[in-house]
Amino acid sequence: MNSSRDQEAPSTQSSPGDAEQVPPCWPTLILTKLAPPRTRHYVQRARAIGLLRPGLERKLTVLVAQAGFGKTSLLSEWKHRLEEEGCAVGWLSIDADDDDLFQFCAYLLAAARNACREAGEPVAQWLEADPLASAEAMLAGLLNAVATLPRQLVLVLDDFDRLAAPAIHEAVFRLLRYAPENLHLLVAGRSEPAFPLSYFEARGQLLKLDAEALRFDSAETQTFFSVVSGRTLSATQTEALLQATEGWVAGLQLASFSLSENESAGAFTERLPFARRSIEAYLNENVFVHVPEPLQVFLLRTSVLDRMSVPLCNALAGTDSALASLEWLVSRNMFVRPLDADYQWYRYHALFAEYLRKRLLRERPQEVAGLHRRASEWFAAQSLWPEAVRHALAAGDVDRAAGWVEQCAMTLVEASDVRTVLSWVAKLPPEAVHGRLRLRLAHAWALALTIQTVAAKAALQAVEDDIGRGRLPLTEVVRVELQAVTALIAGLSDESQLSLEMGRKVLALGPEAGSWEEGIGLTTQIFGLSYAAGFDEVERLRRTLTLNTGADTPIYAKVYRQSMVGLSLFVEGRLGEAVQTLEDVLRESNERVGRQSAASVLPVGYLAAIHYEWNDLDRVAELLEGRLEIALQSCSLGPLVGFCVTLARLRLLAGKQDEAYQIVEDAEAIARGRQWLRMQVACKAEAIRISIGAGDIGRATRIGHDLEALVGPKPSTLHGSYLETWQRFQVAHCRLLVGRGRPELAVPILQSVQAELRAAGMQYLSAQISVMLAVALHSAGQRAEAVQAMRAALAYGQANGLHRVFLDAGAAAREILDALRQQQDRLAEVEPWYLRRLCAGFDVPTSAPDAAEDRAEPVAASRLSAREVEILDYVARGLSNKEIARAIRVAPETVKWHLKNIFEKLKVNSRIQAVRSGLGRDLPWVTERTVPRS
Repeated sequence: MNSSRDQEAPSTQSSPGDAEQVPPCWPTLILTKLAPPRTRHYVQRARAIGLLRPGLERKLTVLVAQAGFGKTSLLSEWKHRLEEEGCAVGWLSIDADDDDLFQFCAYLLAAARNACREAGEPVAQWLEADPLASAEAMLAGLLNAVATLPRQLVLVLDDFDRLAAPAIHEAVFRLLRYAPENLHLLVAGRSEPAFPLSYFEARGQLLKLDAEALRFDSAETQTFFSVVSGRTLSATQTEALLQATEGWVAGLQLASFSLSENESAGAFTERLPFARRSIEAYLNENVFVHVPEPLQVFLLRTSVLDRMSVPLCNALAGTDSALASLEWLVSRNMFVRPLDADYQWYRYHALFAEYLRKRLLRERPQEVAGLHRRASEWFAAQSLWPEAVRHALAAGDVDRAAGWVEQCAMTLVEASDVRTVLSWVAKLPPEAVHGRLRLRLAHAWALALTIQTVAAKAALQAVEDDIGRGRLPLTEVVRVELQAVTALIAGLSDESQLSLEMGRKVLALGPEAGSWEEGIGLTTQIFGLSYAAGFDEVERLRRTLTLNTGADTPIYAKVYRQSMVGLSLFVEGRLGEAVQTLEDVLRESNERVGRQSAASVLPVGYLAAIHYEWNDLDRVAELLEGRLEIALQSCSLGPLVGFCVTLARLRLLAGKQDEAYQIVEDAEAIARGRQWLRMQVACKAEAIRISIGAGDIGRATRIGHDLEALVGPKPSTLHGSYLETWQRFQVAHCRLLVGRGRPELAVPILQSVQAELRAAGMQYLSAQISVMLAVALHSAGQRAEAVQAMRAALAYGQANGLHRVFLDAGAAAREILDALRQQQDRLAEVEPWYLRRLCAGFDVPTSAPDAAEDRAEPVAASRLSAREVEILDYVARGLSNKEIARAIRVAPETVKWHLKNIFEKLKVNSRIQAVRSGLGRDLPWVTERTVPRS
């Protein structure tokens, strides 16, 4: 055991996982947080270590005790023991600044990588190339990597109670729920974690320890004093100290200092109860008084720091004797520890730091802001930006903090580290950001690149308004960047015409070849041209993109650019070339950053839609498997529409109608939040298609009314990507007309839409309309016209491998195709084999592989929160609502409300069904009753 009770601080440490090994994809992480503090004095805690050992058989160990009980010290010893036994152990010292999901996940992965390169290196490599990956993808990558390890991995999360963000607790709960057998989390803090521990306790996967496990016994107390102060205690003195401290390590620490000053053990034990009631008063009267006055000033001035180095302390204390001061404090065990093997960094014990800061505020309040300011300047000079910003804000110098954020924000954006930019800007008051044009532009970029298109558009509009009023300067460099970010936001907002216009303006200003701005200009032009029949110009831009895309181009940027090229080929109807382009870039992305990355999911939506059309359902399932959540979080509009619609259709073919509905409903909610009209229309149109297929015309009609209200009247001209929006709306409308027995009304609508699509060069969408037009004509009794409409689709379909558009059109399409087979000799444009294959497809039983479902967890169950899983777990154990309410300390009505949400998410109407759907095989080991009750 480290003699100086739990040092609630980060440090580096020479061990199998050295904090120096953090990869470049985490430039803003503080390396000393990735190893426990060091100490010169060491007391082995065999009894406490024995209590921790059963945790190796559990997923989760929770150690809870108040400050001063030696949590960190014990866990540091446990870490070394485990490493000696061949376990890989990662360490993370948490502070309040880590209360951000992505920062926490980055630190967690860095800790895993330090412990075992095989665990963290694959994830680190694809994060370096794909830093826009979701938190879920980061943790999924970690779980997959750990599952392949031949040894145990233990991750120690010290001071976990400093994290309050619900998203972090949800993420850790999910990580634990799906952790492989060789992954163990050890969570320590002053209070229990907020996620439901009962879930793991019911499965024998939890070890809980409290202050009782941490109290020193007689032998440990005697060893402690012998090691720390070189003083041998008698049995009587030891017993007196133990009774006074109750094994409280901080009390023993105070005693070691007092007794070293020639105080008797008896006198100390008389005062110790008072010390426990008022640590501050005790330190004033019995510890601080023994420190020389220059050192007292040193302690107070450096107390504003979370970690200290000699040059930093000299800067703050206004002295050149910081090294001597720190050595004096460490040698006397004065609540100071070195944090690394080279003794470059130190930190005060948490209790002592709190005491010093209070005293500083009381005795030298006028110095506090200046101390923070000097600290911020020192950290900035070392390019340690997180701490520079934090101290500038603490100094009240928000303008300086904003300046430093602005200084590195765009560099971080271009490196795709946009989440750091968003996190820093969120900590600044609006007035500090308002006058900083570069920072506001970087913020707009970061919002856009994280698909927060509504917020990005608002941020950019505010910048343009202030420029227009003369509040912000407009230079040529700013003009290029403004137009580039406008083009990107327009493209991500599905404003294809504006995207094209702004992309052209960006390139007209002559950005440097291969630059960030040039790449945006080219990509946004390709998107706009794809919906403006500019396919020849896309080919020219494609060659420029290829020339200017080098080996150092970030993989996400490369995939996005090639996905836009694939989209253009898809829109034009050159399906084979689109697949070749998209498959090539997907293969490279999978190899470089893995299939669960945001980059690798991007081209999947387009690819899945084409492979579905080709009736290659196995490939569709392979492409979509386990990627839905990542797609919903990270994909732009076009790929996400393709992904969700195709997945819903695959589910429908597998007989899972409810899941198909759920997928389009979830996708529509995402689209609504991002104000993506085309995706909202696509989702409602697909819901109408599902409803009609199920014979539920009433539901389809209700959705149709909602869709009509959403889209509104036809605009005077149809242009850009809105043409596809209008096409989906009209197809849904015509499906309803045919389904309600009014096909004659659908015919002119479809003919009008087809004319628009042909004019725009959209051959594939035009072929889809031809099939539907044929079905409408056939249903209206116009058989000859139906055959002619189908012939138009067949000619294109044979050249491009179309299948599902015919098969999904149902019995009417089959009748038309059968009629065409009778006229085969008059169909010069269609080969007999193609017609035979299409007709044979109707005789194949309707089914689809189920591989697209994430086997680790059903789609519906994945939407349950940690609280909902906890309640469902109690239901599985047979508890009534009132009993559950008592267990989780809420009102019974709250339990009913949660159960209602659970039933809706799982699409069930009984408790037993909910347990089966939500928990599956992951049931608690012990059920208290066999029949769940309400």
